[in-house]
Amino acid sequence: MTGSDQDRKRLIMAACVGNFLEFYNFMAYAFFAPMIARAFFPDSSGLAGLFDALITFGAGFFLRPLGAFCVGIYARRYGHQAALMLTFAIMAIGSLLLAATPSTRSIGLIAAFLIVLARMLQGFSDGGEVGPATAMLYDAAPPGKGGIISIMQYVTQLLGMVVAVILGLFLSLTLSHDALYAWGWRIPFFIGIAILPFGFWLRRQIPVQQAHHAEPHPFGDTLRLLFTPKILLVFALIVCGTITNYLRTFGVSYAIAVLHLPPGTAMFAMALGLICGVVAVIAGMRIALRNPDPKLFVIVVSVISTPLCMLYYALSITYPGLGTQIGLNLTVFLSSGLLIAPVWRLLFDAIPDHSRAFIFGLVYAVAVSVFGGLTQPVTVLLIAHFHDRMVPAWMLGVLMPLSLLAYLALRRRMIPPSSGATIVASQADPAC
Repeated sequence: MTGSDQDRKRLIMAACVGNFLEFYNFMAYAFFAPMIARAFFPDSSGLAGLFDALITFGAGFFLRPLGAFCVGIYARRYGHQAALMLTFAIMAIGSLLLAATPSTRSIGLIAAFLIVLARMLQGFSDGGEVGPATAMLYDAAPPGKGGIISIMQYVTQLLGMVVAVILGLFLSLTLSHDALYAWGWRIPFFIGIAILPFGFWLRRQIPVQQAHHAEPHPFGDTLRLLFTPKILLVFALIVCGTITNYLRTFGVSYAIAVLHLPPGTAMFAMALGLICGVVAVIAGMRIALRNPDPKLFVIVVSVISTPLCMLYYALSITYPGLGTQIGLNLTVFLSSGLLIAPVWRLLFDAIPDHSRAFIFGLVYAVAVSVFGGLTQPVTVLLIAHFHDRMVPAWMLGVLMPLSLLAYLALRRRMIPPSSGATIVASQADPAC
């Protein structure tokens, strides 16, 4: 193996392992939201308590754009390694606060304040993490495969969720209901803190040339690119993907608080769905590598999966139980996993090389902070207001076709007028 191949593998591992740890800590909150609601919002109950916990979960999203902006500038000046070490340190502080803060019954309202602060620190860290980590993956890929390798950023998000939900399943099966709600939910966060040193060590192994990488493109020109048609379509794709993603990860809270299923049932079905999602992403990557323009594949999967997802929501409501929960989770994660590679390759290639870390990080953070942070609490409000447990299904029924339209519009802009089939990467079109 050549030194270049070794450096490439080290870069990919550093980005992936760090990204895994970041999203494991971040998403563990979503899966344990009903338990956290009991600990820090004891005066609320049912959907009201879940809403309070999810609003706190949303607080972690509001600082994502600030994190992306500040860490993006920091990365431009000091390099990706320094930026990723910074985000890791901030995530560690937020995770420690979340794991160690006593309940509201013990220390009063200051507990809720500390939890909000912990979520804001985690949100700032996540916002700063995505851009440099994705840019590292893109740059480390063999020529012409950056858009595909960058999808490992999403794969490691899924893997982080898988580990978090499997741990949740184990705890729900081994602990009593009272123990799980009293203290068991803290265990995943302490485990996340315990493995953070490995992430620090791995990121210190980033090759020197990458550590000192800087983006010399004028900052003013980079900001102007944010408002070009291609980047606006990238933003639209990320918005649709973000809302559908947080509707999927809402599955545990939905099963427990809306369908009144046991935590073990919800966690097991979610774990199977996430594992299916990882396998589907890998399959989608292989399809995208073999087909430079998988337009027909994207259309067929989108058209079939939209009514299928809605059907499984209806079945899970009519026949609540483990079987329908497994079917629902397998369906929503399979469809999204198959599409993520061709869709993300297109949007990564639409962003110029010289500003990929900053632009993708900021666009992603804004989309996720505004729409991702509000998706779950707004869904709860809509379910309570309309007394309709099909609300997530109706939302998916609108978002999935909109995502397909945004994909087709961006694809059209990436094809030169003289060609009907070849997608052109953004580096050949710096003006976007």
